[in-house]
Parts: sequence; structure tokens; C-alpha cells
Amino acid sequence: MRCAVLDLGSNSYHVLVADLDGRSVAPVLREREMLHLGRTVARHGEVPEDARDQAVATVRHLAELARRTGAQQVLAVATAALREASNGQAVIAALSEAAGAEVEVLPGLEEARLAYLGVRAAVAVRSEPVLVLDLGGGSLELAIGVGDRVVWCASTRLGASSLSARLTDDPPGPDEVAALRALVDAELDPLVDVVRAHAPGTTIAVGGTVRALGRLSAAERGVWLPATLNQLRMDTSELARLEARLLAVDESGRRDLPAMKSRRADHVHVAAVILTRVLQRLGTTTSMLSDWGLREGMLLDRHAVSSPPGAVELRSDEVERIRGAFGIHDPHPDHVAALADRLFVGTRELHGLTDLDRELLCHAARLHALGEAVALRRQQVHGAYLLENAELRGFSPTETAILSTLVRFHRSRGIGDRFPAYASLSAADRQRTERLLALLQVADGLDRAHDQAVTDVAVELDRGRVTLTLTGDGLHVTPDELARRTRWFARAFGVDVEVRDPAAVPA
Repeated sequence: MRCAVLDLGSNSYHVLVADLDGRSVAPVLREREMLHLGRTVARHGEVPEDARDQAVATVRHLAELARRTGAQQVLAVATAALREASNGQAVIAALSEAAGAEVEVLPGLEEARLAYLGVRAAVAVRSEPVLVLDLGGGSLELAIGVGDRVVWCASTRLGASSLSARLTDDPPGPDEVAALRALVDAELDPLVDVVRAHAPGTTIAVGGTVRALGRLSAAERGVWLPATLNQLRMDTSELARLEARLLAVDESGRRDLPAMKSRRADHVHVAAVILTRVLQRLGTTTSMLSDWGLREGMLLDRHAVSSPPGAVELRSDEVERIRGAFGIHDPHPDHVAALADRLFVGTRELHGLTDLDRELLCHAARLHALGEAVALRRQQVHGAYLLENAELRGFSPTETAILSTLVRFHRSRGIGDRFPAYASLSAADRQRTERLLALLQVADGLDRAHDQAVTDVAVELDRGRVTLTLTGDGLHVTPDELARRTRWFARAFGVDVEVRDPAAVPA
């Protein structure tokens, strides 16, 4: 079923159109208009007539766009700005008429719960309980949960847009910054001990301005980013340094920062103050970002798809989603994945990699031929590009960089140092990638003819030599090609490689 959510927030109005299959959400359209109603309501106590007219026109446009995209159902929700406005009910009535659907004003606690559900469907979580921080234009919601069960939540009046209305100077002076921090402290004081008592193992932040901070932080660190910031990690200490830089310049200076989007420049420094202070007060040293939140959670909840998948299941489902989108039905990638897994297990003494690396290797094998959906020539280049822009849920930018590198160079003599995804990796992650590529290249070479003639491979390690003994109908590859496929393996692990193919020996 194709559904739409109109999210009438305090900073911006969004529409999300997505297909639901009873298990997951597949976005097909996103559109956004910045209105900054949170700041307007903070200054005037109400939504002035001109702002109301703009909001009504925006909702009418977004609702029409959703229906033209094929949405059979339109859900509309409003958050903090319209909860706080003195004329909120009258504005809601006008917006409902424009949307062709009743606009539901979400209580803060319900907003927190729905954001939690959306985050849990997008992020591969390995340590629970999970704390979700949803920073919007008019409020900050906090939710702690395990699986799909929210065990505690709270809503505060800490919104990046509404608090920006309190500033008179740009850049703000020390007294104004201190006053902002004091407001954050006052809202957090009753909550800090409760959050700490739940001892969340993972903290995830969501919101448009939060993602803006993530882009700025990544740009300062020279971090390569795919199309999504999902699961980007930020150290609180790095965020504090970014906060100081944002507070030192005016809006024009913020606009000039690398990776800054102009529509966020007027309030991103306030968001930095709020988020940094909250993380410091909670004693959180590292947090992750999520690309999904309230809108996705709304769809999941209304259609009873509330149980988040586990980390392994989420990542496997995403790989299958990408393969299905490009019509990958050839048994070759799955067979290469099985052979690569056998090689991984058999060479543990050599590579010293982890079970997570094993999982990444299998995903890369299942995706390595993705580019063939575009063209056979340069298919590895096409495949890497598709992966970088596929908005994979469940994978961090570092993991996406590793996957893209493996796909890009699975047929090459090595790895190009200038390939942006690979160049962004740390020395340790580069070594991981090189070792995984060695295994993938051999596995792909063993099924070079895409005929699954080699059904299995046994690995024997002895004094600097690796012997691969094949099972099946025989290896259908030339000696030169086989030597090329094993050369990177020999170099990566510092060993000699021998391939034994009993089926090739005359009876």
C-alpha cells in the first residue's frame, strides 16, 4: 500500500510517500519546505496571518504532490509550534482543509515514541537499551527503549528554531550562550538521573539540524559520506569543538562553512549548543545519527509494523532490497558469497578478522555484480556508485565505504588509493578492506564462468603456503586468470597460493 505522511514541524514541513508491505517502509518521495514556525510562535505567541497563509499553501502543495504520486492514504501530524500557538486550533482547522485529511496534533510523548520506532527501523543496534534524542525546531524529545518497547520518554521545550528567537546578537555573546545553556540545564535537571538509571548502551540523535551538524563534523574531519548519514558516529568532544566554531561566526560565516546548507545556517549554532549540552549532561561520549525518525515511525505504527529487525536481519534485508530493485536474480553472487565465507573461515589464522567482517564480506559478495544491471563494461564502477547512493540502512558510512571499495575493485589488480571511499578509511580499516578484497577476488574467480561448477573449497595452511582444494566439476578459468585472481591474496597475506582442482586431472 502506498501511503503519505505530512509532518508539519516547527522548523519545516515535510511529506514522505512510501510503500508498505506489512514488514517495512520503502520511501518513494520526500519533499520539504522550511517555514520556521517555531521561531515565529516563540516571538509572537501565535501564528500570524501571513505565516498561516504560507503554511496552508505549503500543505496544499505537499498533499497534492502526495496524491499525484499515488498515495492512497494521507496522514497529517503537527508538533510543537502548533501545540504552543495561542491560535493553534484555528490554524490546524485550515491546514486540515488544505491537506484533505485531519491534522493530528501529537503530544510530546507520542512524538518521542514514534521517533523511537522510526530510528529503530533504520539503525543496526548492537547494545540496548537505546536512547533516542529527537531535536526539532520547537522541542527535544527523549525516548529510551528495548526492541519496539519504549520504557520511558519525555518532551522538553528545547527547540533549535524556538530558542534561536531568544538571541539578539549574531554571533551571540558569552552571556547569551550562557543563558541558552542555563535553559537546557533547567529542562534537563529533572531528567538526567532517570536517563542514567536506565543506562542506555546506545545513543542515537535524529532531526534535520542534527544531520546538518553531522555533515559539518564529517567535513571538518575529512570523512567520506555516502548519500545517507545514517549511523554516522559523532564524539561529543568533536561536537563541542564544532559548537565553538559555529558560535564564533555570524550567519554569513556559517553559510561559508564546508557542507553547510544555507537553510540551516540561521539556527544550526543553537542546535549545536542544545545537543552538546544534553550529551555532556547525560555523560554520553559518542552518539550516532539516524536518517529515519517521526515520519517513518508514524507509518510503521499506523500499519502495525512496529517490531524493529535485529542488526543482522536489517542489514540482510537491505541487501535484498537493493538486489531486488535492480533485478539481481543470477545465482552467481550468492554462490560467490558461500565460497567467500568458506575462505574466510579457512583462513582465520591469516587474516584475524571479526565476525562483523565476515558479514560484510558476504554482503559485498552478494552485491559485487550489482553494476551489471547498468552495463557490463565498467560494471564494478557502476556498482560502487549505486551502493554509495542507495541509502543503505543498518550500515555506517565506514561500512558503506568498505562495501563500495570491495565492489569497485573486485576485478582489479589492487585498490586505487585515490578512490574516495577507500581514501577516507583509517589505516586499520584499509587493512581490513584489503584482506576482505583478497578473499572476495578468489571467491569470484572460482565462479568466473557463473556456472557454479566449483561447489566447495577446502583450505589448508602450512608454512607460508595456502592450498585451496576444489570440489565440483572443475574450474572453468584460464591459468593466467587464476594467477591474477590469487595474486592480491598472496600479497595481502604474504603467502604462496596453490589451487588444486582434482576434476582437472585426467582419470
